[in-house]
Amino acid sequence: MKRIKQRIVVLSLTVLLTTFAIGASPRAASAAFNDEYVYATTRQVSEMDAPAGLKLTIYPVTIVLDTAFLPFAVIAGFVTA
Repeated sequence: MKRIKQRIVVLSLTVLLTTFAIGASPRAASAAFNDEYVYATTRQVSEMDAPAGLKLTIYPVTIVLDTAFLPFAVIAGFVTA
């Protein structure tokens, strides 16, 4: 019974996401997209004047931080989803 409920939830989410993906216009999304704030921390690390070993250890942390703050950027209007 538990597996059936899980499958129903997964199927419902798949249908929901597919419906929104079909309804989205690629032209409107690309026109409103502003990449200035998407992964800005990671971009700053690549532009940083530091040894490559230090950058290599900082990249995973910055990617996690940028991904965690991406919903806030969408809410603030920096990125239109």
